[in-house]
Amino acid sequence: MRTLLSMLLATAAACHPASPSSSGNPDQPDAATPPGVDAATGCPAGLAGAPCVLALYDQTVADCNRLAELRGELDARAGLGPLWAGGRALFRTPQAVAGGWNAWSTTALAGAPVCGSDLVVAVGPVPTGRWPYKLVAGGTTWSLDTSNPAFAYDDFTGNADGKNSIIDTPDSGLGHLVDFGQECSTALGDCREVTAYLPPGYDAPAAAATTYPVLFMHDGQNLWDDHTCCFGHTGWEINVTLDAEIAAGKVAPIVVIGAASTVARNNQYGLDATATEAFIKFQVEQLQPHALVHVRGDGQRLRIAGSSLGGLMAMELALRYPAIYAGAASLSGAFWPGQDTHTALRDHLPGYGKQAVAVYLDSGGDPADNSDGAADTSEIRDMMVGEGWQRGESPGCTLGPNAACYHLEPGATHDELAWKARAWRFLEFLFPG
Repeated sequence: MRTLLSMLLATAAACHPASPSSSGNPDQPDAATPPGVDAATGCPAGLAGAPCVLALYDQTVADCNRLAELRGELDARAGLGPLWAGGRALFRTPQAVAGGWNAWSTTALAGAPVCGSDLVVAVGPVPTGRWPYKLVAGGTTWSLDTSNPAFAYDDFTGNADGKNSIIDTPDSGLGHLVDFGQECSTALGDCREVTAYLPPGYDAPAAAATTYPVLFMHDGQNLWDDHTCCFGHTGWEINVTLDAEIAAGKVAPIVVIGAASTVARNNQYGLDATATEAFIKFQVEQLQPHALVHVRGDGQRLRIAGSSLGGLMAMELALRYPAIYAGAASLSGAFWPGQDTHTALRDHLPGYGKQAVAVYLDSGGDPADNSDGAADTSEIRDMMVGEGWQRGESPGCTLGPNAACYHLEPGATHDELAWKARAWRFLEFLFPG
């Protein structure tokens, strides 16, 4: 996966020697060593080292002999975006930085050379918060910060990108989205965008060793608060829901990774047996391992979720690979593919048998006419109960390897607005706070 976060692994292992100690004692740090700097290894790796790097910047301004150290620390964080600590941020750019914290001023914060060198940074006050920003060249040319994978959707008509770069301070209490770039498959003959949600405090120095449960979701382009997507329905706003649910203590902090579907979605998600098998192989053997490199997952079994045909794929994957997945959620699952050839999920579910996988199933519509797959969903639910799962009703379900949590939202339609409204149910079930 080629992405701005591709430096993350190298960053995690990076070490940068500090300048020799003037004390003559190799075990005694130099008095001028910035707070948080280890005399042997430099600043803590990644964004967790931001306080240390900003302190080193201050030391470098006072003593240009520190320039090589500062450059090394910044090089080690290339592609991770701006550094923030103690109400200040450092952007490595020669351009002006205009954002929500400075009323989008094109002059308030601009890059300047450090010690007259070719290392150019913009350092200035940025208060606590999750702030949108853009880089501005010549006072007129606005652009995303390509060194920063963190972003937010923006439906302002004057924003041709439809996005802004984001600086999310570790104490904001909010999560943020990051762009993992594209994942391409030779076997499938396509590429898809991969986006992740990182929970509040993910980049805080105190959380540098914290790991998180990971949820993969299908149809990744429809998951977030993109108000221009999804046939005018907006997206699921999973990131918005998670911010609220985590703040309320109802859902544990998690990482969500969504890979977009392609024009071959229907075939890959169940309508063509050959394409579906190739997609399942891609999901398990390529997409997931590559994406997990870029986040601090907890190393435990994953969860997977989707809607419609994406819900079908979530169920197929979880039941086929119970050693990989601890839970699955299917919202308005399309369980009809293969019903004419007796290859539908209902036909081979008994072959999977009871697995130690927690399952959430829901639909809108009406079981009487199978609108929104309501009858199919209840049939799958009953089959699972027959195999040994224990039925519960959302929101009263208790998470466990035998749990089958069910909900019917009578009359709810088959679209992102309906799934957005119900998403809290599966999140609270699979990731209780």
